[in-house]
Amino acid sequence: MNNHIDKNEVGISLLKIGLSNIPYVGQLLSEALFEYRGRIKQNRLNKFTELLSDYFGNNSEINIEKIQSEDFSDLFEAILKRVAETKSEQKLRHFRDILTNSLNENLDYENSEIYLDLISNLSEIDMSILKNHQLFDNKFDKRYDTKNLYEKLLPELEKNVQNEYELREKGFANDWDNAVIKYNATKNAIRAISEQNKSVNIYRTAEFYGINDAEFLYSKQKLYSLGLLIDSGFGKFDYKPFGMMSITEFAKKFLEFIKNS
Repeated sequence: MNNHIDKNEVGISLLKIGLSNIPYVGQLLSEALFEYRGRIKQNRLNKFTELLSDYFGNNSEINIEKIQSEDFSDLFEAILKRVAETKSEQKLRHFRDILTNSLNENLDYENSEIYLDLISNLSEIDMSILKNHQLFDNKFDKRYDTKNLYEKLLPELEKNVQNEYELREKGFANDWDNAVIKYNATKNAIRAISEQNKSVNIYRTAEFYGINDAEFLYSKQKLYSLGLLIDSGFGKFDYKPFGMMSITEFAKKFLEFIKNS
């Protein structure tokens, strides 16, 4: 491709092409000089144009064939509609990155409308909570269950140590050494798992996100209602509603869609 092509112009041209095919956006542009709301939306579109221009200005390779594809065109139109309704600059960056990533990757275009709606509806705190809950996977749950099992066994192992000690003091043959080994090994395993999970459990606290407990609970319930989080603590002996959440397969697909944004 010609290296002398103005990348800024490419970004602007793309936006113009998209706008010309969307009656809704075209109409709001015609009202921009007269309606305050129109000016707000125009400013958002202008900001998005700047973000696109920055990307194309910093990337030497542009996949023209992909830009001319039907999938890209549909995605571009869907994003522009949401840009006009989005006041968060961070979300504009999410939309920009999804659009530009699609030039180099095969996105899940079939479900893109659903994913874009989620970006529009979720706050940055919601997104942060969701992303960090990827850490609570099957491996974490297995460690947690193993720790609980060991903790239940510990009193019995401690009792065995005491019994074997008393037998040894009375001069009877016993298995005190093995009892002590099992007891210490179990305690060490509990300690190791606790330390391993400790670095992750911080993401299940409101303090980490700089919000209070009520806001944290609301965000988790919101993500739960959207099918992005599940209450994985249900059925555990120390269960607290919405206390132990983990992501769903649907959430994994969504995060994959926005992974570089």
